[in-house]
Parts: sequence; structure tokens; C-alpha cells
Amino acid sequence: MVDNKLIGLYGGAFDPIHKAHILIAQNCVKIIGLNKIIFIPTGNSPNNKIMSAHHHRIEMLKIACKDNLFEFSDFEINEYLEQKKISYTINTLKHFKKKTNSTLLFILGTDAFSTITSWHKWNEILSYCHLVLIERGRKKSDIEKMSPEVQEFFRDNIANDVNDLRKNNYGKIYLIPMSIFQESSSEIRDRSMMNLDIKNFLPKTIRDYIKKNRLYKVPGHNK
Repeated sequence: MVDNKLIGLYGGAFDPIHKAHILIAQNCVKIIGLNKIIFIPTGNSPNNKIMSAHHHRIEMLKIACKDNLFEFSDFEINEYLEQKKISYTINTLKHFKKKTNSTLLFILGTDAFSTITSWHKWNEILSYCHLVLIERGRKKSDIEKMSPEVQEFFRDNIANDVNDLRKNNYGKIYLIPMSIFQESSSEIRDRSMMNLDIKNFLPKTIRDYIKKNRLYKVPGHNK
């Protein structure tokens, strides 16, 4: 059995970080027994996703990471600012693997997992970490709707017991079903631009930061 810490890596634009992001992180800590979670805001998306200025996304993560088990890393943002590198998951995993002997668990939603075969060097990802898939509560599993190649990848590497994540240092896929939540960063931005109420989607501290800095009032971004 591998005797080390379990570290969750949670990537995304976090534009803004919202209640569902935080709930997902808390559930991963509770269900898996993670020692900590590191939020990693995207620097430069492979899909050319439009994002708000990096410093605002980092500041909102600072506010959200008050829990002792929560941290954030500006690795991907610095890779973009300093070298204009695209934020590929495989490179992020290699970076964190060099820094620790702990077991890494990369957290993502099943919607993102459904596209994994299009990711850069996707077939190397499980050589560095376990994958933790967050499935929103639905009558039919999201996995069943995915391409045959993705379904096969899932079946070949599935961990049915959470202890498998401790017994192995990498190579497993663990599914965590969660209740349906309606929060999404894009909806929050859209509602903010239309001056609609967003208080149910965000912690008050994040709402206050958005209001103070007049974020999400016009489309566009500034890296």
C-alpha cells in the first residue's frame, strides 16, 4: 500500500469560483479523505476560452481558500504570462508530480471527461494521477452517453472502492455522484451582465469582490 498523502488537483477557469465548485471540493475531501485540494486556474485554454483577467480570478480564489484544506496555484497562469504556454493538463500533472511523492487526484466533471480523448497526450494522464469524476445526479449515467472509446477507457481503469486510490499511486478512475446543482460560471456572468440576482450562486465574499471590481459587466477579457 502506498503510504502518502492524497492531494486533489482541481483545474478550471474559476471565472468566478462559485458554490458548486466549493461543494465539489468539500465532497471530495469528505468522501475520499483528501489531505488537501489545490485549485489551479487556467492560464491559456487550448480552446481559446475567453476569461477574465488572471489577477481577478486569483484574488477570488484567495478569498475562497480560507479552508485549511484548500490552496491555489498560479502555475498555469505563470506558464502563460512568462512563456505563452497553453494550459495542457498533462504538463500541469508533470509539474506537480515533480514537486511531491504524494498521490495526485485530478478532479473533473463528466462533461469534461467525455472529451478526454481529444486532450493533449490524454493517454499519458493516468501515469501521473487518479481521475476523480464528478457526475451530476441524473437518472441515466453520463458515462453511458459517451463515445465507445471513452467508455472503454473508463471501464478499463475504474476503481469501485475508494481504498483503491490509496493502494495505488496512479492509474484509477473514481466516480462521485452528486446532487444536481444549477450553478455555472457562464450563467453567473450572464446574469451579472443583465443585472440579475446572483446571490444564490456565490459566497457573499465573492459577490462583494465582483461588485467592488465591477466584473462581468461587459463581455471580454484582459489577461
